[in-house]
Amino acid sequence: MHREETIEEFEKQFNELRNKGVKFYEVAVQDLYGHIRGRILKPEKPEDVLKGYRVDAYSIGFLPIEDSDAMLIPDPPTLKVYRTRMGLTAFLMGDLYKDGKPLDIYPRTLLREFSQSKSYKVLMGVELEFYLTKNHRPIDDGSYMYLSPYSNNSDFLAEAIIRAEEAGVAISATHHEVGPSQYEVLPKARTPLELADEVVFLKKLLWETAYEKGLEATFMPKPFKGLPGNGLHIHVSVHNGERNIAIEEGEITETGKRVVGGLLSYSSTFALLTNPTVNSYKRLAPGFEAPVYISWGRGNRTTMIRLPVGLKGLSGTIEYRLPDPAGNIYLKILSVLYSTVKGLEENLTPPPESNENVFEKNGLPRVPQSLGEAINIAQKSPSLPRDLKKLTEKMVELKTKEWDTYSRIAGNQNPQEITDWEIKEYFFL
Repeated sequence: MHREETIEEFEKQFNELRNKGVKFYEVAVQDLYGHIRGRILKPEKPEDVLKGYRVDAYSIGFLPIEDSDAMLIPDPPTLKVYRTRMGLTAFLMGDLYKDGKPLDIYPRTLLREFSQSKSYKVLMGVELEFYLTKNHRPIDDGSYMYLSPYSNNSDFLAEAIIRAEEAGVAISATHHEVGPSQYEVLPKARTPLELADEVVFLKKLLWETAYEKGLEATFMPKPFKGLPGNGLHIHVSVHNGERNIAIEEGEITETGKRVVGGLLSYSSTFALLTNPTVNSYKRLAPGFEAPVYISWGRGNRTTMIRLPVGLKGLSGTIEYRLPDPAGNIYLKILSVLYSTVKGLEENLTPPPESNENVFEKNGLPRVPQSLGEAINIAQKSPSLPRDLKKLTEKMVELKTKEWDTYSRIAGNQNPQEITDWEIKEYFFL
């Protein structure tokens, strides 16, 4: 659909929403750290939304202070309407423009452009994990797939799912995760850009719903020492029309193996983008089903890539288990899509799959063990794509400052301890 058609459709929607009592519009942008920023509008006519507005792109990390003016232009097809403390509220994602052109380091734009430049039809889904807390502490003693009386937050989950579906975001399932007061929601598979937009919206919706109940939702990778961390497992499938050509008749195909090969090959190069915080690497430790070694296997929750098993063989997706929910979702999805496409284009074949507990196996390469290591790999990697070089250099600049700040504060402290600085920086990221 061309922009002219989307504008015409938005104008119709605007009038319908005004008749339903929608007064406020949120136009959002996600910065390179992962914060959801934006402006709340009270428009009188559609043009008041569509024309966009000037923003200080220095204060959100994209441009230098001496040349920081940019325009945030809403993307009409991302319109969602949900219930908030302001009443029924409209929400749109926006794109950043500089001098009339898309900003070349804005992750949402890069994801869209890369997706459109390739002929592969790739669908993705996520497992979005979070803790539900009060005063930064878990509020139930439940564990994996517990129902009441062990899990007492079904009212929160039901309310969040209903609000999401009212907004047009279909949730296929939700359940209690392994940690106390830890949950997971699973939106249905989408194109990469659609999925990234939905994850931004879902995080905001979950924060909003929790706040109204006097609670907090945290997507911090490792908010509590000794408890499981929060992952953002990304499920990948490749299609020819309606046919999944990565997994067929319950078995991985040569196409699927090349996807696995791409994800394995680029995992360390892109760790700075998929796991972008100091706290991310405290999740990646043995004993909590989080990946530690660059490996793959079917039904194996010790490997970095898992092929989920169903009733009749493999269930249809390739699950990449390294990413976590903190940080910019467009960078994570772009990294996974790029790795997938490179695996297909370069015929990257994986090593033999692992059928054993890889935590107990010697000789496998490890995932990066700290943000500092991930920064060094990104700086030196010969496989860093040229079209992502400028963005990666910006991330290296921002994250080097973050790593240096943490290193000064933590000193010689046990690297697995969760510092107050991390809670302050990441609890609501």
